[in-house]
Amino acid sequence: MFHIFILNEKSLRGRLYNCREDIKGICENNGLHYKTVTTRSVEELKYEVKQYAAHDNVVYYAVGGDGTFQVLVNAVDLENAVLQYLPYGSGNNAYLTFYNKSFDLKRDILSAETFKADLGQANGEYFITMFGLALDAKIGYNLARFKRFPIPGKAKYYMSILYTLLFQRKPVKIKLTAGGESKDITSSFISITNGATIGGQTPISPYSSAFDGKLNAVICDKVPLSDLLKLFSSIDSSGKHLNSPHVTQYLFEELSFENENDNKLMYEIDGEIRHASRIDIKACKDAITLKGIRKI
Repeated sequence: MFHIFILNEKSLRGRLYNCREDIKGICENNGLHYKTVTTRSVEELKYEVKQYAAHDNVVYYAVGGDGTFQVLVNAVDLENAVLQYLPYGSGNNAYLTFYNKSFDLKRDILSAETFKADLGQANGEYFITMFGLALDAKIGYNLARFKRFPIPGKAKYYMSILYTLLFQRKPVKIKLTAGGESKDITSSFISITNGATIGGQTPISPYSSAFDGKLNAVICDKVPLSDLLKLFSSIDSSGKHLNSPHVTQYLFEELSFENENDNKLMYEIDGEIRHASRIDIKACKDAITLKGIRKI
């Protein structure tokens, strides 16, 4: 087995050297055939992956945050690749979505177990944990404002939430199509999840699973700021926020959003911002093979 570690310099920041040395020590002490590759951009990551496309028995490790993992998932041939996520970023929702135990570098590298898991797809691009529209997308977009602050990742995410709620909470008016039926909606925020959590490990959809062949949409009606603040403050792992009369859930395999005036909608997948006037979303059952201990 050839172990290829893709290290995202931006996500790792000052931890790059120590992380690389830790990986080196584990691999060399256990006789693993490996290589560490440092990337600084999406283009570099895709180029490096292509260099090993013809190799058999390769495991690709995304070393960084959820964004690093999302890019790697879209760069490899998923039908013939095994992947592993080593979370050194600020969000790390993907690890909570797929894996059963807390992150342990040595255990995760040496694990021989593999399992299948679901992915989401938006306009042909895979996402690992979440898709966001309206307020959700703006929170992801504004998060860049706070990433330079030397504070924990969860605090940065909450700062972005507060900033967006106060200054950029304009809802979206779109056509939603699900189960063969269409309707016009006006929504303050839309979160579609492959697992329980979104940015900052927020349990927006605590009962969602990456092993059921479905995605879950949590859609909030247009509501005033006071109701939004109340709703966001009630989000926890018990799911009590889902009982709000302003919230609707859809468990689905395929769903689409369309802006009928043809203006592009801003949306977010795993922290990455995209734009389109129509967005087709589907669940991709057992789309990825992962190495490690599967979440129960």
